[in-house]
Amino acid sequence: MSGGGTMLDRLRAGFSHTALMPAVVIWGFGYVLVDLFAFLSGHSAPGLTFVFSPPMFALGVGLTLALDRLRLEMLARPPGLRWPLLVAAILAAAAVQSFFDLYWMRWVATVILPEWQAWALVFDPQRLATIGIMYLWTFCLALTLLWATRVSGAAEVTAARAASAEAAAARAEAAVLRLQLNPHFMFNTLNSISSLVLSNRKAEADRMIDRLCEFLRGSLYSDPTADVPLAQEIDSIDAYLGIEAARFGDDLDIDIDTAPDVSEAQVPNFILQPLVENAIKHGVSLARGRATVRVTALREADMLVLGVCNSVARRDGDPVAAPEEGQEGHARPRTGIGLANIRQRLANRYGSAARLETGPTDEGFRAVIRLPFVA
Repeated sequence: MSGGGTMLDRLRAGFSHTALMPAVVIWGFGYVLVDLFAFLSGHSAPGLTFVFSPPMFALGVGLTLALDRLRLEMLARPPGLRWPLLVAAILAAAAVQSFFDLYWMRWVATVILPEWQAWALVFDPQRLATIGIMYLWTFCLALTLLWATRVSGAAEVTAARAASAEAAAARAEAAVLRLQLNPHFMFNTLNSISSLVLSNRKAEADRMIDRLCEFLRGSLYSDPTADVPLAQEIDSIDAYLGIEAARFGDDLDIDIDTAPDVSEAQVPNFILQPLVENAIKHGVSLARGRATVRVTALREADMLVLGVCNSVARRDGDPVAAPEEGQEGHARPRTGIGLANIRQRLANRYGSAARLETGPTDEGFRAVIRLPFVA
C-alpha cells in the first residue's frame, strides 16, 4: 500500500512538471478545437474526431517536450546558431505532426470509418497547408508558454528566496536590536550582588539574583521577533527595575501605571526595556537626591500609548536632553540599544503606523511609544 502511494505521488509529481502539464493542457485543448471544427464543417459527429486523436495527441506532447528540451540545451549556444536550429526543429516537428495527422486519418477512414473517406483520402493542398500552419502555431504557442512558465517559476523562486532572506534578516535584526543588553548593566548588577554578599546581606543578594534570573529568562529565551502581551512586557520591566532598585536603594522610586484594558495588548518583545535602561542610566545616575522612573500604558482610540519618563533633581549645569539624541535630534555616539534602534524596530513591525516621541520635561526626560492597539 505504501509502495502504491509512493508510485502515485511520483506520477502526480511527473504530471505536474513544468513542461509536461502545460504541454498536455495545450494539446488537449487543441484537439478539442479540432473536433469542434470537424463537427461544424460536417466532417464527423461531435466527439468522434477526439476519440481517434490520442496517437496524434501523444506525438504532439512528445515532440513539444523534445523541443523544450532542445531549447534548454541550446541556451549556452550563440544566438546566431541557437535560433536557426530551433526554428528548423520547430518546422520539422510541425511537418512530422502534419503528415502523421494526414496518414492516421487515412488509416482510420480506410479501416474503421468508411464515411470519412470522402475527405480523408483526398489529397487537398489547402487542407495540408491549414494543418501545417495549425501545428506550427501549436508548437510555437506551447514553447512560448513553457518559456513563460519557467520564467515565472524562476521569478517566484527568486522572490521566495528574497522574501525568505528578508524575513531572516528581519528576524536577525530584531534579535540583535532586542538582545543587545547594556554590558554596564550586567557589570553593575553582578558587582552589586558581590557587594551584598561581601557585606553579609545575603537575603538581598538572593532577591537580586532571583530578579536577574527572571529578567534574563524573559530576555534570552523568548522569541525576539514575536509580539507579547503588554502584561508580560511589564513583568520584564518590573524585574529589571527591581534589580536597579536593589542597586540604588532609597534613591530610586518606581511607578508603574497601566490601564486595566491594555494588559492583553500585543507589543514587540522588550520594546520598553531600552527606554527604562536610558531613564536609569542617564537620569538616576545624574540625580542629586531621589529620582523617580515612571512607566505608563493606556489606550487612546485605536492606539496604545506607552510612556517612560524620569524625574530627577540634576546637578547644576547638567543638560536636560536625551541620552542618545540632543534636543535637535542629532545623534550622539553611544553603545547598547539607542532610540534609533527602537524606531527601527517599530518601522520594521508597523511601518508608519507607529512612532517614538522623545523630549525633555521640566524635571527629566520623557519617551512615548505610540503603536496600533492589537489585542
